[in-house]
Amino acid sequence: MTDRDWREQVQALLGRATKLEAGEAKVMALEEAARLADIHGDTGMAFEVRGALIEAATFGGFPDRALVAFAWCRGQQQKNPQRFPEEPLLWKQKWVVGRLDEFPHVSRKQIEAALDDAEQCFARAGAGQRAMLKLRYQTARDMGDTALAESFWARWVEAPRDHLTDCRACDLDDELDHHIDRGEYAVVLEKARPLLEGRYGCAEVPHLTLGSVLYPLFKQGRLEEARNAHLHGYALVRRNQEFLATVGEHLEFLALTGNVEHGLRLFARHLGWALGHPSHRDRFTFLAAALFLVEQALDAGREREELALPRAFPLYAPEGTYSLRALRDWLAAQAEGLAAKFDARNGTTRFKELLFRTRRMREEVHPFPIPFPG
Repeated sequence: MTDRDWREQVQALLGRATKLEAGEAKVMALEEAARLADIHGDTGMAFEVRGALIEAATFGGFPDRALVAFAWCRGQQQKNPQRFPEEPLLWKQKWVVGRLDEFPHVSRKQIEAALDDAEQCFARAGAGQRAMLKLRYQTARDMGDTALAESFWARWVEAPRDHLTDCRACDLDDELDHHIDRGEYAVVLEKARPLLEGRYGCAEVPHLTLGSVLYPLFKQGRLEEARNAHLHGYALVRRNQEFLATVGEHLEFLALTGNVEHGLRLFARHLGWALGHPSHRDRFTFLAAALFLVEQALDAGREREELALPRAFPLYAPEGTYSLRALRDWLAAQAEGLAAKFDARNGTTRFKELLFRTRRMREEVHPFPIPFPG
């Protein structure tokens, strides 16, 4: 292959990627372009392509592949800072470092080192503290270090905005988590209003927001608004596995409102995502919600169900009929196993408590029929 041939092939792959929706096909096209650049020793082209790959993988549901691409780029920067300055990669560094805690095999020491490295890079770029305080708050929260998370939260929301600060839609959406954790559901819904009304938005908002507000709306008795948020929100996330955890929030809401059949159909539709999803945290969120849903089905007297589950599912039945008790047991084992791994890494009981919360919600169920949208 001549120099011109492989470069034309890379450009064709890049062109194809720009036309594809977020997902594995887009990621694979960019990975192939990076591979060609590597084979032909064009480090500059490989760096450029991986920049696009990090973004595609981050927003297409493949954070593990974004991490691999970023690690390669960061290594090139450290070896040759004159050729590869830090500034163009800072936003991508923020995306990747902010998701390291989703992998229980990544140690706390490794996560802390990555946060420290990001903080040093941001400081060299003249950024303030806001972006780093948010990253540290979210990491501490995800790990269940409540006191540390509260400390970073208080400083984050007061820190001035700068050129590395997330957009206002993302920042406001991320603030909701703090109030949900504290059970401040009226505050959640008031803060979410500009996002739900479309005054602020971005590539992932209101997609995420519409999932986050389901439980607060349910707890406030605003069931018609919750139904509308479910129908609108699910339509936004149903085609991108990046939103697996948000789909889990929709499953939880359907279980809470007694819409078991509707929920089981959505569970079957998205189980394939969960089986191979690289984010263990998002997988846990989905599986815990699915466990609650199946337990609700059992409580309603449903013992066997016809479900179109993927062939990769360990309990796959060619005839399509499943014992819900066996399904419940499998989901419980998976969710409990993930919880144990996270809690062992984190040194807390956060994930065990999240599972306990899910089981306790059986006492909160309030029937509210919702039509299945198809």
